[in-house]
Amino acid sequence: MVIDKQDMFIEYTFTMDDGNLLHYKINFVRPRADILDKADYPAWTELSFKQCDNCPLNTKEYSHCPVAIDAKEIILGFREILSCSTTSVRVITPEREYFKRCDAQTGLRALIGFVMATSACPILSRMRGMAHYHLPFATIDEIVFRVTSSYLLSQYYIYQAGGRADLELNGLKKHYKDLLTLNYDFLQRIRAASEADSNLDVLSTLFSISSLLSVSLEQHLQKLKPLFVDISANDFPRIM
Repeated sequence: MVIDKQDMFIEYTFTMDDGNLLHYKINFVRPRADILDKADYPAWTELSFKQCDNCPLNTKEYSHCPVAIDAKEIILGFREILSCSTTSVRVITPEREYFKRCDAQTGLRALIGFVMATSACPILSRMRGMAHYHLPFATIDEIVFRVTSSYLLSQYYIYQAGGRADLELNGLKKHYKDLLTLNYDFLQRIRAASEADSNLDVLSTLFSISSLLSVSLEQHLQKLKPLFVDISANDFPRIM
């Protein structure tokens, strides 16, 4: 079956305890012109506004940051909501629904993570394949499992095409270093748009995860190793 990504979307609904309702319907594919009318968007969304140090985009060819444009409505919607505010989050994907009672930061982190991974940012779009199988509210162990599995699958396809597979995960480690820089710099944009602390907290959390995985990915993989290697069976991998 061929999946039409043009028609794929995910819905997030936040029902705050004070009765405030925030609803976002995010399409997987969001085509947009490279040059946009600056009058239609806040100044902090322009590419030249605190542009990430490792951003490969040229301000002569792109007027706005793809991530900032995609996240604009979400950031503005949450700018007066504190991260500690309790909310009920309902997530509808093409395959299933998720529900969680949590603080605003947890729900916002899941939503922003999906938006960033499906944006037109050349760095973040490397995670687009994993975003297709979006898992809201993932733990750090689940994140490590998912990103590593996704990366190794991409290496399998590279190998099939005659390339050299990176089984030492060097590319993945470099990717997290790139994310570390990107998340830190993108946080400076959010500071210009936020009036409360929720948006700042969620980007700070993403920054922390990138920082953690950029320096300790091997440590986390070792933690998962007992789930896949049976030491008593000469280290043959478990496949069931």
